[in-house]
Amino acid sequence: MALKNALVENLRVKLFVGALAILFWFVVVTENFYEYDVDVPIVAINVPDGKIIANDLPAKARVRFEGKGRALLNLLFSREARVMLDLANVRQRHAFALQRQMVQARRSGAELNPLHILYPDTVWIKLANVLEKPVRVSANVKITTIAGYTVVQPFHFAPDSIFISGPEEIVRKIDTVATVYKEFSNMQQSISERFRFQPFPESQRLTFSENTVQLNVDVEKLIEMTLQEIPVQVQNAPAHLKVTPVPSTLSLTVEGGEKLLLNLKKENIVAYIDYARIRDTATTGHPAYIRTPNGVRYRDVKPARFKLILENQNHAAARH
Repeated sequence: MALKNALVENLRVKLFVGALAILFWFVVVTENFYEYDVDVPIVAINVPDGKIIANDLPAKARVRFEGKGRALLNLLFSREARVMLDLANVRQRHAFALQRQMVQARRSGAELNPLHILYPDTVWIKLANVLEKPVRVSANVKITTIAGYTVVQPFHFAPDSIFISGPEEIVRKIDTVATVYKEFSNMQQSISERFRFQPFPESQRLTFSENTVQLNVDVEKLIEMTLQEIPVQVQNAPAHLKVTPVPSTLSLTVEGGEKLLLNLKKENIVAYIDYARIRDTATTGHPAYIRTPNGVRYRDVKPARFKLILENQNHAAARH
């Protein structure tokens, strides 16, 4: 037992002496001066108001430092050094020749000396005007329903538009932003889900006022009904002519979501003949154009064609 205790005590002494030796070596080594190459982030500062950097910059520069060992170790662990590009006086384009004076190392600065920048030797900056504008949101989704159900249009977004900001020449070309793609299959219930937007290339440097949008889609039972005596209008007729369609009404069958159709009235259906399109034609009868609310489809329009009665200065004539 005494021998075991002696061995344990001897091991403790050896470990203590070894630790002291390592500490002494570390102190001596870290007080020596060395040169070391470090990758340092390139940071642009003081971007003029209303401007944005429009080109890709190198992320880092390789810098050779000289300093005490402890300062170099601190630099490696803290990653606090930066190559600073001051854009305060840049208007559109500028080539920065990288110099050691651009290197900043805050806490270790007094004991570190950047000797020179190894590469890159030059960084080009291109500035562009910033433009912000509202754009519409669109859904990039595919929805299929089970038999007897339908998707009611339009989709509902919250918000229905967002602001995008970025280089003017890019933002001007954008009118909509789409959600990420997703498929919904065999649906018979309405959909309510938040979506992220499809990302644009990072090189375009666009920012969005919102990161997500709420998409609500109504899925309803599919029904149909027949509407009678829908008035037929004549549009774009000359002021000196009175144009009357014969017959003056039509009927049709509509189909769509249950809630939508149960609230649909025949006044919501617009039927018209565009006189400007047919006045120079010599056809027998003219079809009516039909305009229905979003989400409502139609078929079986009766009659399919109409005659027109023209009245001009108390004279009447039939146009076939």
